[in-house]
Amino acid sequence: MEDKGEIRYENCGVDEEMFPCMGKCCFKDGTAFKVSYAKICPYCRISTSLPSGSSLKTATIFECGRLGYGTRVTE
Repeated sequence: MEDKGEIRYENCGVDEEMFPCMGKCCFKDGTAFKVSYAKICPYCRISTSLPSGSSLKTATIFECGRLGYGTRVTE
């Protein structure tokens, strides 16, 4: 739905099981050394922790401000 040039995300069709949906919520921007994500939806928030543990893995946290979903991905 479009209103004055702005896209409105009233019914994105993403349920909690498929969150975060690549292509609707965010997209993966991977390079050879680091994987990063960029948000598409204005309601999504993405944060990344500093590397920790003996394997120096990072955790990426995805949150949907509109629907209240949240998930953590360790890479």
